[in-house]
Amino acid sequence: MLKLEDVLKTKTLFLTLALLAWQAPALRAQSLPGPVPEDAEQDCGLTLSGKVLDHDTREPLIGATIYLPELDRATMSDEYGNYHFHQVCRGAYTLQVKYVGYEEEQFAVRLSASLARDLPLHADARLLRTVEVTGEHLRAQAQTQQSISGRELEQTRGLALAETLKGIAGVTTLQTGPTISKPVIHGLHSNRVLLLNNGVRQEGQQWGAEHAPEIDPFIASEMKVIKGAAGVRYGADAIGGVVLVEPKALPTTPGVRGEVYLLGSTNNRQMATSATVEGNFEKLPPLSWRLQGTLRKAGNAKTPDYYLENTGLREQNFSAALGYDKETYGAELFYSRFSTELGVLRESHIGNVQDLMYAIERGRPSNAGNAEFTYAIDRPYQDVQHDLFKAKGFWQLGEAGKLEFVYGWQRNLRQEYDMRRRVSQAPTLQLTLNTHTTEVTFEHKPLGNVTGLVGISTIYQKNTYRYSDFLPYFTGTTAGIFATETWKKDRLQLEAGLRYDYKHLQVKKLENNRELIKPEYAFNNFSGTLAAMYDVGYHLTFGLSATSAWRAPGANELFSEGVHHSAATYESGNPDLKSEQAYNLEFSVDYFSNPRLNGTLSLYHNYIRDYIYLAPQPEPVLTIRGAFPAFAYTQADATLSGVDLSWDFKLATGLVLDSKTSLLYARNLDTNDYLIYMPANRFDNSLRYEFSSGDGGKLTDAYLSVGGVYVARQNRAPEKTEQDFAPAPEGYFLLQAEAGTTIHLGKQPIEVGITGNNLLNTVYRDYLNKQRYYADELGRMLLLRVRVPFDFSNSKK
Repeated sequence: MLKLEDVLKTKTLFLTLALLAWQAPALRAQSLPGPVPEDAEQDCGLTLSGKVLDHDTREPLIGATIYLPELDRATMSDEYGNYHFHQVCRGAYTLQVKYVGYEEEQFAVRLSASLARDLPLHADARLLRTVEVTGEHLRAQAQTQQSISGRELEQTRGLALAETLKGIAGVTTLQTGPTISKPVIHGLHSNRVLLLNNGVRQEGQQWGAEHAPEIDPFIASEMKVIKGAAGVRYGADAIGGVVLVEPKALPTTPGVRGEVYLLGSTNNRQMATSATVEGNFEKLPPLSWRLQGTLRKAGNAKTPDYYLENTGLREQNFSAALGYDKETYGAELFYSRFSTELGVLRESHIGNVQDLMYAIERGRPSNAGNAEFTYAIDRPYQDVQHDLFKAKGFWQLGEAGKLEFVYGWQRNLRQEYDMRRRVSQAPTLQLTLNTHTTEVTFEHKPLGNVTGLVGISTIYQKNTYRYSDFLPYFTGTTAGIFATETWKKDRLQLEAGLRYDYKHLQVKKLENNRELIKPEYAFNNFSGTLAAMYDVGYHLTFGLSATSAWRAPGANELFSEGVHHSAATYESGNPDLKSEQAYNLEFSVDYFSNPRLNGTLSLYHNYIRDYIYLAPQPEPVLTIRGAFPAFAYTQADATLSGVDLSWDFKLATGLVLDSKTSLLYARNLDTNDYLIYMPANRFDNSLRYEFSSGDGGKLTDAYLSVGGVYVARQNRAPEKTEQDFAPAPEGYFLLQAEAGTTIHLGKQPIEVGITGNNLLNTVYRDYLNKQRYYADELGRMLLLRVRVPFDFSNSKK
């Protein structure tokens, strides 16, 4: 067996020969006296020497190239990292150092005597980035963006989309009980957060706080969150941010492969399975395909003290993709169906303000003592189906650039069943939304240091209803044109973008159940972005962005009138609402690719003119079904300012401390008060240990993580005008743990993991849960995951 010393000598010899072949003229020049700098005295017997080292580990780097441009001389570090320049005159010099896997560095020196100078190099982030939840180094867009992929994403399998994204600082959830949740970015949600499902903007009845996104998380191999106004590239209404749900690329090597997930959890006794199978045709390599399906079933959830009646779920999802990809052109077809039934806590459908007050005072559901576990789902519940079809094509136009076209069709069918309408099997409310979207983009070839694209997009929507006219008939048409350009040179990146959108909305509604009215609205405005990023070296990047976006009021905000059954509230629209206009300023700092410490800090300030929100009304509304808490859509100028901080620190080999902090301060400028329903301060910390795999064996990639989440009491709730039905709940701490490994049965790997939430069985309530008035949050839950990959490729060994 070769000794380490022999290996190093062999490597040094090889690198020396390569350097001799590459820089023979420069090396020959070392034996000749070089030019004397103008300010140097005629003492040319000096030596410049030292070590080339890794900046962080201080380990020597073997075979690094060191070049003196003033003398046109070069050398290479030896097996100990040492370098030498002899017979050097007094004067000022620049040392240029190159080494594979490290950033090129320059060091200025002044010789008045022989000098020993060490040269520390920084690892190149583009080659060594391994963090899975991170802000990118000189990322494609200036706004802070973080992603979940790889093992970080695998550990969330079995959770809803919004729960999956809570692993990112600045992202939390708005809940309606244990079955319904949606993502909140920097305090904004619903129509202000744009979701892109496989490149198509998700369009459903997302305006409802209790309407969860109709996306199967098992589709995704990566989930990316872009925080702040991102209206230029993705659409004018992306005031709060964008969530990109991105599946992995279709396979390009012949054969059949895939994976199977099996999941089970305590508490609600969830059972879930998801399978993916994909392949590529050996006789037709450009053609690839994928099939995927998911089944989920859960029963009544349980708090630490009692079951929550009617909180089960059933879910059946399916997707298929077919792609044809050549070097200069290609096309892809994708179809998915998401189908779910979601039980709603029966106690939340009271319909009487006095009973609501009794429920709040009681502190628990009236039937909590008798509630038992069951998988049955009864009224009230939601039945939702979402179909999505996508057709995509691209064409490489030689040196001119790339042209891409995407068409999407979606049908969202939402049925809501009220517990009081038992004489009929029909739903209380049925909404059907059909959406057609198109986008054409042209990415031009690089022009010097400038890259960019231009594009146009359209949206056509038609909404119909049955059984209840809570939301009217409407048709909406949106057209937009946009352009973004990025200039990048060395460590500096500048970008600018501009977008113009026009939206037309026509509504059909019975006024007082007698007269048909057909109001029309037209909205138009610009969105823009200006940003800069600078990599100062030493693992540090600074970013500054100023962005704007706007959002036209939705049909529900303009014309909803009546009982919103799944929310058990009476909501009134306002036909005089104006468009929202958001201006977002963000400063970010990334410290990356350090062997011990990595992190991202962002500070943001979002000013929204004419912010639209549901304001609680002082008096309930009396209907034939009872008295309901009343809310009305209104507008006010608002500011949302905050801090997101995420970092990890390597304490020892295999041991990492991970921390995330999210702080938000939101004000209603018209009332000089706080904004209602904003996330409280959140702190998430965990300690993770990854066991060494040694020489392999039956168990590999084992890890153990223990941590906790602390959510403070929301003390920044409205105090002057808009009073909540109940004060904000107390803060809480939840203990969490994770463990996992890969078991090898012959050549078959099986990944096994277990996650524990609320391990101390803490009794608590969350301010952003719409059912906090009636019941506690979930108690202890263990989630077991098993993943079995398979590969029948011809190339598999």
